[in-house]
Amino acid sequence: MKYEFLWRFFLGSVLVLGIFFRFTHLEDKVYWYDEAITSLRVSGYTEEEVAQHFSEKSVVSVTELQRYQHPDGTRTVIDVAASLAKEDPQHPPLYYGLLHFWFHSIGSSVALARLLPALLSLIAFPCTYWLCQELFVETGIFADKLPIWLTIGLIAVSPFHVLYSQESREYSLWTGTTLLSTAALLWAIRLKTRTSWGIYTLTLVINLYTFLLAGLVASAHGLYVMLIYGFRQRKILKAYVVASLLGFMIFLPWALILIINQSQAKKDLDWTFIYHLKNSELMDIWIQHLGRIFFDLNQEPWDFYVHQVLLVLVVYAFYCLCRQTPISVWLLIILLTGVSTLPLMVPDLIFGGMRSTIARYMIPSLLGVELAIAYLLGRNLANPSLKSWHQKFWQLLLVILVSGSILSCAVSNQATIWYNKGHNGENIAVGKIVNQTTHPLLISDAEVGHILSLSHSLNPNVQILLQPSNTFKVYLPTAKELERFSDVFLYRYRPHKDWLKELAKQQNYKFEPLVFGFAKFSKDQPVLWRVIPI
Repeated sequence: MKYEFLWRFFLGSVLVLGIFFRFTHLEDKVYWYDEAITSLRVSGYTEEEVAQHFSEKSVVSVTELQRYQHPDGTRTVIDVAASLAKEDPQHPPLYYGLLHFWFHSIGSSVALARLLPALLSLIAFPCTYWLCQELFVETGIFADKLPIWLTIGLIAVSPFHVLYSQESREYSLWTGTTLLSTAALLWAIRLKTRTSWGIYTLTLVINLYTFLLAGLVASAHGLYVMLIYGFRQRKILKAYVVASLLGFMIFLPWALILIINQSQAKKDLDWTFIYHLKNSELMDIWIQHLGRIFFDLNQEPWDFYVHQVLLVLVVYAFYCLCRQTPISVWLLIILLTGVSTLPLMVPDLIFGGMRSTIARYMIPSLLGVELAIAYLLGRNLANPSLKSWHQKFWQLLLVILVSGSILSCAVSNQATIWYNKGHNGENIAVGKIVNQTTHPLLISDAEVGHILSLSHSLNPNVQILLQPSNTFKVYLPTAKELERFSDVFLYRYRPHKDWLKELAKQQNYKFEPLVFGFAKFSKDQPVLWRVIPI
């Protein structure tokens, strides 16, 4: 009894810490490109509308620009769906619809925009409990609930999950809906009732309307049912086919929108195909994905050394899982891990690209890894036949894993930028310089998402001159027009070499580089210059 109480107290404390990390410093981190686009969509506007509106004006204030980051009551949830359908069809509308109502009822500041995904991330805990109950307890593998609480504890303080619970995107919700639909599948298979299969259909629909790659999760479910029950229990196969077909039929309206606007979706995802990495670089990134579930201090190469050790632990966990559990258990975890990952990894290896380098696309796979690790720890911690030193080894390993995760969360929680925010890490530095001037003008031809992101770091009194983007021309007002401003700055995210050449040709101005980019593709290039008339 004492042993059980200590474990419950330990894992309960871990859960409380994980919840604490999710709700602290929400407003201190850079509100980056993707989050700014989220606020734009949720407010019912499109990027085209913003570009068109400001192309007709000369100088605008940050306040006017911020209008497109907050709903004004003139746009409805229909406008939200229309914005996504037109410019972001690869993002289904469920999360954006929820955030739209949240903005109207609670508020749309940076902290409040991130509060909803933080709250939605809590769904993962009861869903994890349900899935582990079906996977480990109902199958008779464990007599107690230790593996359930282990999995919840690992997810609670995982630096990966904490990062995405604080980002105003759909990924924390997708984590929960992936766990939910997988648990509902096992429950429906066990109960074999119409109600249980109907609930699976509902969870499948929710998952598909949350994120498009939920289709890979559904594929893993289908393969699982086919391989385990397809030839032995045709009633289960038939019930699954009917439930999943109904789910996909309900998703069909958005699928048709995606098909109609596939050229726009392809344009939005072109960046995942453009950059080619060596196979060795890809493999290093995949190891990072696994390691960052448990340890992430953003200190290379030390992080990577730890990640390599964790890779060994993950491989051993899957080995034990396959050796010690029935096929109905290990196959589900293997399929959840592999089917959601291989379609991204294999094309990158063969054709090039960066699909598999995006950690958030790997959420179902990383959940599978956590389930395997939880099984390994639970099997060894709950085994009374193990020698004392053996049990102490596994207890120490759990403490080390959890301590590394807590330390990682504590470090990343204080940071304003982390790897999950691929752009705009320089915004705070840019804002600091521009905001300390009395009457500044910021000239920019950055894309809508970048300038909206930057606007969250600027004071309301900052004036902005927006210019046509995606050109290599430099448009500057005359020296007389600039006289009414105390300071003039030029901002361009990731400047092209042809644009820099154009800048060098300017005869009437001197340009002083002030801030350099954050992203790996622009960190050696300036993004902010002070414009000095000669």
